[in-house]
Parts: sequence; C-alpha cells; structure tokens
Amino acid sequence: MQTKKVTTPAVIQDDVAIRTFTEGLLDVTRLLPHPSKVLQSIVKQIDVYETTIKQPDIAAVARRFRDGIKKLEWDISRVTLRGERAAFVRSVCRDLPLNTIIPAAVSARDFGYTVMETTWQNVDGYNLITNLEEKPRGWFRFNQANQLLLITRDNPNGIVVEENWPRKFIVVQHEASYKNPYGNGLLDEAYWYSKGLAANFEYHLGFLEDDGRDHWMGWVPPGSDNAYKEKVELALRRLRNAAVAVIEEGTRIEKVVNTGRQSTSAAYEIFKTSCRSTINMLWLGSDLATNAKGTGSYASSKSGMEIQADALEAGKELAEQAINQAIKWMAEVNNLPGDDTEEVAFYLYKAPANDKEQADIDAIYSRTTGLKPSRQLLIKRGYEDGDFEAADTVSAQARHAVLHQTFESGYNLEPLLSAADALKKKH
Repeated sequence: MQTKKVTTPAVIQDDVAIRTFTEGLLDVTRLLPHPSKVLQSIVKQIDVYETTIKQPDIAAVARRFRDGIKKLEWDISRVTLRGERAAFVRSVCRDLPLNTIIPAAVSARDFGYTVMETTWQNVDGYNLITNLEEKPRGWFRFNQANQLLLITRDNPNGIVVEENWPRKFIVVQHEASYKNPYGNGLLDEAYWYSKGLAANFEYHLGFLEDDGRDHWMGWVPPGSDNAYKEKVELALRRLRNAAVAVIEEGTRIEKVVNTGRQSTSAAYEIFKTSCRSTINMLWLGSDLATNAKGTGSYASSKSGMEIQADALEAGKELAEQAINQAIKWMAEVNNLPGDDTEEVAFYLYKAPANDKEQADIDAIYSRTTGLKPSRQLLIKRGYEDGDFEAADTVSAQARHAVLHQTFESGYNLEPLLSAADALKKKH
C-alpha cells in the first residue's frame, strides 16, 4: 500500500486580505474615514467628543473611572528573581509623570484611540523616554493601510508617522481592528444620551410638563371663526397655568383629569435616571454601585463594585500597553543593565483592601515560594527598624536557612491570585 505524500505549501509571509487587493485600491495613502455613525450623521470630526465628555453626567462617571485607575499601584514584573534590568526599568518608570501618562492612555477607552508623543533625553549615557504627552486626536488620521498619519496645513493628506519619526509616537487603541483602526470609543455610544441630558433639556422638560398635566377642553358655538377659537385656546392656556381666565358666556369649559401620568418632576427624574443608568453601564459595567437604595443596598453596591473592577481591567491594560511600548523602545536603542533574557513589564494592580488581607497574601506567598518578606518590603508596609524583635521559638538554624531568601511586593503575584481569591472567600 502506497502512502500518499502530503506537500506543505510555502509559507505566505505577506497579508492577502488587504484593501489594496480586495477593493482594488491603488493609493493606500488615502485617508480612511472614521466609521462612527454618529460622526457621519452630524458631519463632525472626533474633536466633537471633547465637548461631549464635558457634559456633567458623562464627566462625572468618566472622572470616577479615571480616579479608579489612578488608585492602582504599579510595579515591574519579571520571570526571574530581582535583577539589574528590572531595577533599572523601575527607576526609569519612577521618574515618569505617571499621574498624567496613565489617565491620558486610559482616555483611549473614551475616544477609541489616543496618540502620545515621546520625549527622549540622554540620562547618564542612556537614551531614555522621560515623558509621554497626549496630543489632539484631530491632528491624526489613519490611511487605507492602517498607518497613523499626522495632518498638517502643508500636508492635508497626512504624513506617515512611523516612516518619518520612528519611535516618536505611541498609539493606544481601544478595541481596534483591521476594519476600524480608530477603535471603539464609549463617547461614540453615549453621544445621544449626552444630548438628551444637555442640549434637549428644555424640550424634554416642556414635553413632560405638557404630557403630565391635566387637560382643559373648550367647546365653542357652531360657526365660530378661527380668531375666536384662538382666543378661547389662549384663555384655556391661561386657565391651565394661572387657574384664572376670562371666557365669554356660551363657551363650555371642562377639565379632563390626567390620571394615567405621574407628576412632571417624577417623569423627568425617570428620564434622567434612564440616561444616567445607561452611561454608568457603559463606563463602569454596572450602575448598582451608584443607584442601590433601601433593603439589600449593601449587597447590591458590593456587586456593583466587583463589576466595576472588571471594567477597570480594560482601562488598566491601555495604560500598561503605552508604558510597555516605551520600555520596549528604550530596550531597542540602549544596552540596558542586566541580562537581555530577563523579561520585565510594567503592570498595575489593586492594593489589598486592608492590612489583614495583605498579611494573608504575604503568608500564602511565603509558604508557596519558601521565601520570607524582605526588609525593603517591611519598610513599604510602614514598619521601622526596632518594630520587631527576634522570637526565641525560632531556631538559629531556621533563621539561617531563609536568611538570603526574600521577596518583595514587586515580585509578580499573578500565580498566586487563585490562592488569594480562595482565601478571601473564607472571610
């Protein structure tokens, strides 16, 4: 029996399903339109969302999300034990203005994308990035090849950023794809809700007032002209608003009580609550944490905060993406201290809610790794020399066995998350 030979086709290195091939485009440098239906319908550019995010209801929830990100702790994770490379990168990140860099990177979740310009300086013989500054999105577009373009007065069709200024601009994108390099921005989804809460306030208020009031009906004698009818209508409006009106004899007036509607203020509150609830869902993943009232509100709020933690994960990844890109570029142009095989990365994490939780995590870490907390870690915890004395029950041999085995909070705790979560469920 002969064995059928199977030949492996040559590996195709280049992408095939691209716009130049499928759509027959000859000029891939042509600007790629923003796919947002909102921007297309109002014939505006992405700059319009700068006004949208200032609408009070959206500004409040967006600020709350950014504040949640800013509360996170940061560190440099690694696969190996603490080395020169990790220590050096940590010192570089410590000198960065992270309080402005992190919120700027996270704003990509609001707008879909963020462009940050790097500032390079020579520090002690190393070419280092000392700042990442957010630049106006309206200055940048993408072309048909999904390349970032800088739009200038002399170059309205844009200049390819990477070709002209390599390692100069970092693009942070939220849920971007080949079809849509501009990403998906929450402001695009919340735009009409913001208009309902802001620009159309008077319209909605007037509509709810008219719809919620009692109605007045008037019957005029047959053959009455339009001028008389308009006069009666005006009198009815005065009667509705001021409860006083002058009406000629022979005209019948009747009030129809509106029993199927709530008060005007209650109806408008329902309208506002609906819009705000949707906005909270978009940014925080839940509105339980802000709207829970009455019986069971504590449990609802706790559930809402847990869902919010999931939403914070998306923002955290954007900040990590920006700073890790900067770290990668610095590693490419410098001979950094330490071993090139040492893997380092910037990451954000939520500090334990209380001292007991932190102590439990430290205890789990100590048992699973065989290491003990270092002096540097205890200082981070707020302890000082002299706060502890040697325990007589610990033998000198046991202390000697772990003397040189220490760990810090900077060591990557990812492998222990499952153990820590299991421990939390017991409390």
